[in-house]
Amino acid sequence: MKGWKITKPLTLEECEITEQEKTNSETKVKITKVLLTLSDVLRYTGDISVEDVVLGSYGIGVVSETGTNLFGLEKGKHVYIEPNRPCTKCYNCKNGEETKCSALMTAGEDFDGFLSDFISSDSGKLFTLPESVTDFQALFIGHISLAISIVDKLNIQKGDYVAIIGANNLGNILAQLLIYYQAVPIVMTMDEEDFSIAKNSGVYYVIGPEDNWQKEVNAITGGRMTDSVVYISDCNIPINKAFAAASFNAKVAFTGVSYKNSAFSFAPAIKKQLDIHCINSGFGNTATSINLLANGAIDLTHLKLDASTYDEVPETFDKMKSTLDKDGKVYETIVDLI
Repeated sequence: MKGWKITKPLTLEECEITEQEKTNSETKVKITKVLLTLSDVLRYTGDISVEDVVLGSYGIGVVSETGTNLFGLEKGKHVYIEPNRPCTKCYNCKNGEETKCSALMTAGEDFDGFLSDFISSDSGKLFTLPESVTDFQALFIGHISLAISIVDKLNIQKGDYVAIIGANNLGNILAQLLIYYQAVPIVMTMDEEDFSIAKNSGVYYVIGPEDNWQKEVNAITGGRMTDSVVYISDCNIPINKAFAAASFNAKVAFTGVSYKNSAFSFAPAIKKQLDIHCINSGFGNTATSINLLANGAIDLTHLKLDASTYDEVPETFDKMKSTLDKDGKVYETIVDLI
């Protein structure tokens, strides 16, 4: 097996990957497509410290070899590979609550990601994809799973007003999920392209860079402001915008597909007695996400993406870094390995 490993900041090398000792529950998967996100770029630049690990946040593939007595994972099955692993050692893991693992491990950071030709995976980490879910859709199962975690953690109910600060791909998916659950998302963005994509995705309330955000939210909610606010960490929008959109005692979630650093004052949050949450994983929601896609609950056709191939990976990372340096954002990129 071979794959793209980061050996030091700004350095990728194509390396041979040594297979770990196989168990009866392991299945070999031919990787077909990988989704690169901001997290991958921050690992590449050294902003997230990793070393000697294969990058690639999310991956899908086709079963090529199966372990013994593994029904439903026959050769040729299309699968999504779970990108998180519980540590098995913390208090929650030892008490049967792996979805609350306090040291959850992440692909491309704590263990090898998916930028390789093959991987061997425990069968319990593979999810068979129904024919109605395309490869393109499957790459966003991680985003949808994180969006589900946000809805659950904030206990969002039918009719709740929810401000989403940042309209990147995650913000767009979250807004659609809220509409499906009959909540009322108000998407707020400083990016004209994101504004148009959100509108085209069927989000009714989208507030753009030319609008008075507080005035608009006040008008939409009849003066109540929002029950919950979700701040997407990748959005490059001042965090005080999130606090301003919140009603007294509202819930505010900080989230994102990366751990991008931000500096801000808690003073406005303390004054409004806001309930702060930090959410970084959708672990445990994969099956639900697949069902949502199969039922057509999320439309991904308008998302902004780039495309690449396995051989173009080094150039792709340089391009994503350049865009991040210049514009403060990256376009999530699908790498085709076939």
